[in-house]
Amino acid sequence: MLAPRTALTLCVLVAPSFVLTAACGGGGGGTPPATGQIKLAEKTFAGQNKCNPKNADRPFIIEWDATDQSTFQSITASDVVLVKYVGCDMKVLDGCRDDSAKGSIGSYKPVELTSGGVEVIDIHDEGELYSKLPLGVATLAGRVESGEKFHMEYYVSGTRTATRDRVFKSDLRKPACAEATHFVYAYNVGAFGLAATSSLKAKVGGSYFGFGAGGNKTSGSAAEKKGGDLSACKGDASKETEACKVPIRLTLRPISDGANPDIGAAKAPETDASLNLAGQVKAQTDAQKRAASLFDAANVKKQSKDGKACLADLDQHDALDPRPEVTSTNPASGKIAGTRAECLMLAGQCDMGKALFRKALAATKSGEMGPERIDTVVDAEAAQYCTGSAAPERDQYLRAIATLNAGGLGVQTKSLADCQSAFDTFMKLRSSVKPKDASDNQVPAKPLDAVGMPGPNCFAKAGDCAAAFKAYKALNDAKGPDDGWRAKDDKQLRTAFEGIVPTCKGK
Repeated sequence: MLAPRTALTLCVLVAPSFVLTAACGGGGGGTPPATGQIKLAEKTFAGQNKCNPKNADRPFIIEWDATDQSTFQSITASDVVLVKYVGCDMKVLDGCRDDSAKGSIGSYKPVELTSGGVEVIDIHDEGELYSKLPLGVATLAGRVESGEKFHMEYYVSGTRTATRDRVFKSDLRKPACAEATHFVYAYNVGAFGLAATSSLKAKVGGSYFGFGAGGNKTSGSAAEKKGGDLSACKGDASKETEACKVPIRLTLRPISDGANPDIGAAKAPETDASLNLAGQVKAQTDAQKRAASLFDAANVKKQSKDGKACLADLDQHDALDPRPEVTSTNPASGKIAGTRAECLMLAGQCDMGKALFRKALAATKSGEMGPERIDTVVDAEAAQYCTGSAAPERDQYLRAIATLNAGGLGVQTKSLADCQSAFDTFMKLRSSVKPKDASDNQVPAKPLDAVGMPGPNCFAKAGDCAAAFKAYKALNDAKGPDDGWRAKDDKQLRTAFEGIVPTCKGK
């Protein structure tokens, strides 16, 4: 039997004012509400309590589309996110931020990367829906009530936490902030997929949605709702790829009443509180200085071609100085993001490095460079920094040409091993790597001619004329009818070689 207060609440919800007394058990013979009305009222009351933010302060954001995600991420680049969270509904208050004073009520630290496996949530009834996916009630409640069951998989690759643990009402001066009830203290990034169990196919490697499949989704089930791409969440790749760094779950905290004590302490005479605040500021400044030293150290390691050590320094840099405008994972940080991109390439993560470098150019140089110019610069970067056979063939090929040009033209002395490795890669890929289109000037139309002079000279400048002549002969022998002049005998070959590589004349 309902408690008296609960019963009164239900009566207020369902009874018209002119029959209120009768419907609530008072004297008189008023007509009681219909059974359907009572059930509706009970459902409304239960729903409001099950969706109480106090009971669901870590909601998954499964309802957000690409526009919602974009808005959220644009705010988190510089500011804390304020929301109105009532019942089963949450609204991001974009107008609450102050564009003239970014980060005035806090910002977010860099993502703290985590590791783990795929997690699973199964929804069998309305109770589980309200408790596990409160923001999904609007679209899923009817289906669950009719008997449908749902399965969700998610992977958390990291967590991003606000620089402040509280936001006060006194901090929110803009009119658009008046309806704010909570702020996003932290959020998990990763990927998720959700679908009705009736539509699921057989698991592949323990996952319905391709978790850890490395992009191979041919055997996975299609997700009705998704954030990111679970198939991209595998190993170290999950830490860098944007497909496994999508916001998927929020940690909300209510807006605190009253004034921010730190602001009062900053304005007050020198007391213990104000001195403590000054100490916090100094500590932040010292941390920023240490972060700057780590950035310098990362650059030294980049020059030494130690991509992994460079990335480790940059991760520490970001942890010490969480300002969004200087974190290495933020493309808008310009040269800092560019350094991370180059170190990713050196560490064998060429595609991720190129993607970050392209975003950094678009964020900082779009007024100076068009898309084609950006592509050219990215290719040049890849040619210099992409390493190993795991790099795409185009990047291996361009790097080989860049190495031979640098060594052969005297821009940078290369070792004999560097020249030989680059020459072997060039000869292997010269026929398979083609220009992307007519505007692609990175891949030479006549590669044998393009490398005909710098290739042999790379070996000569490394001190081996015999290797230089061998390379020149290999280039000559590989030429076809459309590849330019070709020596017909050893005498012509030697004469041409000594003309191109004069330092090896008579040697």
